Amino acid sequence: MTNHVLIHEDGRKATWFELFFDLVFVVAVAALAGSLSQQYNWSGVLEFGFLFLVLWWLWLGHTFHASRFDKDRPDQWAIGFAQILGVVFIAYGAGDAFGVRAWAFAGGVAAFKALLMLGYLREIVRPGLGRLCTIYGAIYGLQAALWAGSILAEPTLRTALWAVALALDIVSPFLVASETHRAPPHPEHLPERFGLFTIILLGETAAASVHALDHGSELHGDTLAVALLGALLGFLYWVGYFRRAKGNAERHVGDAAAGRSLRLWAYGHIPLYLGIASLGAGTVYLAHHTALDGAAPWIFSVGAALSMGGVTIVSLATHQRSLASGWPYFLIALMAAASPVMVSTAPVLVGYLAVLAACQIGLSLNLNRNTQARH
Repeated sequence: MTNHVLIHEDGRKATWFELFFDLVFVVAVAALAGSLSQQYNWSGVLEFGFLFLVLWWLWLGHTFHASRFDKDRPDQWAIGFAQILGVVFIAYGAGDAFGVRAWAFAGGVAAFKALLMLGYLREIVRPGLGRLCTIYGAIYGLQAALWAGSILAEPTLRTALWAVALALDIVSPFLVASETHRAPPHPEHLPERFGLFTIILLGETAAASVHALDHGSELHGDTLAVALLGALLGFLYWVGYFRRAKGNAERHVGDAAAGRSLRLWAYGHIPLYLGIASLGAGTVYLAHHTALDGAAPWIFSVGAALSMGGVTIVSLATHQRSLASGWPYFLIALMAAASPVMVSTAPVLVGYLAVLAACQIGLSLNLNRNTQARH
């Protein structure tokens, strides 16, 4: 039997349609962040985290499929546009996904999953890829049924169905791991797409700084400080991802070890993205609640710690280093998570977190310089 492997063209870049597609997700992410800024407590952050992961896995499913099979054809645009319409409903439903708009959120996700199933089933005739496409088609078909079935379910059952569907997302890369080498994602295109999504989220942090300044009737010094420091923290995350971690470096999958490294790199984006996505909402909230109390400072600090831990995992996967070797960076992330015990005002909190993010970057640059000197 011939060992068929999907061959990619060299130098592939994101298409104009993919950039258009990403902008629709900006709206959905902004809707989730807006809801979190209005309910900035543990209940709100749990709902935000769950819904964000659902949204991100939709983007991820489309991105991996496009990285393997997209040829920028009109028929593929048609499916992509239908997915965009699904995201429109998702963005609308995100404002009250666990309440009266649950039908819109679940219906949009169900439609998106069904279109992903269609996308893989259309490729099932490719030599050697029948099993991979069948597995993905079955997973997305089951998820579409779960999301669609949840629309008429009572709230407790609906949440359970959503949780099962998200769990399938989380384990799906392992279910197809033995087939991934036959259709590896494009080594240049995939990291570029992740980098673009990172830019989208970081752009939201800049937008949040504007919202923070414009949210109250008067502009106070503490408000200005939180807004500017929040923007600085977003910039430091950019430096950490693109310069320190080199998250957009090429990803070649030629064997099982490379496949594991790819999965570690991809999963490292989960805490990174959760932290970045929550930064905007936290900046808006803390800009107008500068005397720290309650859950807010802990939520903001844990979000920062998630970003610092996530970018460290991405960096270790990029440079093919063990997780244990990243202990100094994880220690800094733990210090970020515990920062509310050491500060009493929002500007000091955000500034302290910015200092810790800068320390991670400085430590990495110093270690890389020493490594290069030894070689």
